[in-house]
Amino acid sequence: MTGRVALMLAGIAVMALGIDVVVKADLGNSPISATPNVLALGFPAVSFGTFMLGWQCFLVLVQVALLRREFRLVDLWQIPISVFFGLCIDWFMALLGAAAPTTYLASWLWLAVGMAVLAAGIVMTVVSGTVMNCGEAVVQAVVRKTGARFGTVKVGFDLACAALAVLCALVFVGHLAGVREGTVVCAALTGVVVNGYMALYGRVRQGARRWRAGAGSRADEAATSLVEQS
Repeated sequence: MTGRVALMLAGIAVMALGIDVVVKADLGNSPISATPNVLALGFPAVSFGTFMLGWQCFLVLVQVALLRREFRLVDLWQIPISVFFGLCIDWFMALLGAAAPTTYLASWLWLAVGMAVLAAGIVMTVVSGTVMNCGEAVVQAVVRKTGARFGTVKVGFDLACAALAVLCALVFVGHLAGVREGTVVCAALTGVVVNGYMALYGRVRQGARRWRAGAGSRADEAATSLVEQS
């Protein structure tokens, strides 16, 4: 269990790093972070990580509304995890400092790297089998209710988050700050990358099982041979 918790926390940190890299690309934020970041632009006295914490708590309420009696009390651990997530976002943003792409092409490269890192963090939290980050937990709640693929629901969730970010930008900032072409790309492709990682994880896991089965069979054969020789 300790290993699973460590994997989950590592996944949360990786997600935070991916989000910050996407923000630094300056092509629009990833959908899961778009609304908190737009609010941070509209209210600069409050940090991006703090708004992310508030957003995550709202997503817990969404899960309660979706699952009702199926919502587990253990899932309330998402709230302290959200505190860790928000802190990681602010920490990594401070660590990245003034680092940023200087050309439009470089911005797309930063965006691609950020998406890949973000998707890896999402998979780590899912594979850990513990309490997930709030955004992914909402997606998982929809999957439980509908039976749809996780990555497919993730795409729909990201598109809804992007739409909400557009509305917040128009209301609180006055223009589409923090929402650009990169937001659309992240919304459309992050779930696809997640599906790819999950498929790769499945193949690696199956290969490991076959290897262990083969190793066990070879060990049995060796033991049988020793008995016969004796």
